[in-house]
Amino acid sequence: CGQCPYLDAPPAIARDNTRLEWKLKDWVYSRSNLTIVTLSSQQTEQAMQSMLNRFPIYQIPNGVDTAVYEPLAPELCRSLLGIPPGKKCLMFAALNLSQPWKGGDLLVHALRSLPESLKSETVLLLLGHRGEAIAEAVSIQALNLGFVSNDRLKAIAYSAADLFVSPTRAESFGLVVLESMACGTPVVAFGVGGVLDLVQPGVTGYLAIPEKAKDLRDGIVQLMEDESLRRYMGQQGSALVRKEYALELQVQQYAGLYRELLKS
Repeated sequence: CGQCPYLDAPPAIARDNTRLEWKLKDWVYSRSNLTIVTLSSQQTEQAMQSMLNRFPIYQIPNGVDTAVYEPLAPELCRSLLGIPPGKKCLMFAALNLSQPWKGGDLLVHALRSLPESLKSETVLLLLGHRGEAIAEAVSIQALNLGFVSNDRLKAIAYSAADLFVSPTRAESFGLVVLESMACGTPVVAFGVGGVLDLVQPGVTGYLAIPEKAKDLRDGIVQLMEDESLRRYMGQQGSALVRKEYALELQVQQYAGLYRELLKS
């Protein structure tokens, strides 16, 4: 369009070439035979409003292996990770916790404003690269596991947590949110991207207004102080994943789509 509003977004662009790029893409797509697959309802809406709407568009969300990501005994998981008995556990995970889009700065603001009584009884569980800065920035006991690739260890971490928080600013789908829900851990997250399909307010978690650290804080406080609500949301989230987001369903949908395309 030649009027990109995101020139300053990482990694930042010195010159707006979006009009030329649009023309090149339009030329390529006009000579292409594509089928588009989106991950979420928001992506589907965006694709329908773009030049991609000339192609068939299907929505197939990512799936998770529910034989691995499943609710495990919380107390045993906490013991394995060395989380002190009687402590509440709040978890944040991403490939790179300091990446601007993951919203680590917003999480820091939210955690700093938690009631002191809640801070004193909470352990912050971090998974991902560069979690040290977050651990140092908040006055909460932290357990930083670094980057974890083992699925079973991640399932243990999710199951050990009372609450998973996702402060992400943008999300194509939200795999860590899905994994947490599969393990029976409710979620507090900003309402962005694919998270909107996963986190159902009052059912599987709490959706905060994007960029509003105070609202994120309010959601954390509400759920961390209400054990029965967390238990209900955890059960609902796990059931939803098994019903709609099992890995087998993703495979079946792609296989069915391939078969239809091969016929033509």
